[in-house]
Amino acid sequence: MTYHSTCHSLRVLKVGDRPWRLLSAVDGIDLRELPGAAECCGFGGTFSVKNAETSAAMVADKTANIRATEAEFVTAGDASCLLNIGGALRRQDSGVHAIHMAEILASTKETPFDVRNRQEASLRGEQ
Repeated sequence: MTYHSTCHSLRVLKVGDRPWRLLSAVDGIDLRELPGAAECCGFGGTFSVKNAETSAAMVADKTANIRATEAEFVTAGDASCLLNIGGALRRQDSGVHAIHMAEILASTKETPFDVRNRQEASLRGEQ
């Protein structure tokens, strides 16, 4: 797993490395350093619409860095970043899954998070 530090968490909320430390404390996670973790993924609200080419280049750089970690999952605390990054990773047929950090932290040993079941339910239109 690798972690994308979102612009909002770094620049507005100023959470620093706390999400990384929190994920590091979760049993069973092989957390890998993401090159350029603090770089924007290119979504940024209307930025991706107003600057589509720049946005596409930014998410391409981000996904290249994610893939370079050889992680099976990328996580973040911002749904819009995960939508952008996850969509790009799916279009690249990368096999890397984008999941929200809350999904990881909410799982337990008794009811572990299972990305495959979540994706299958999503494809069926279930919540």
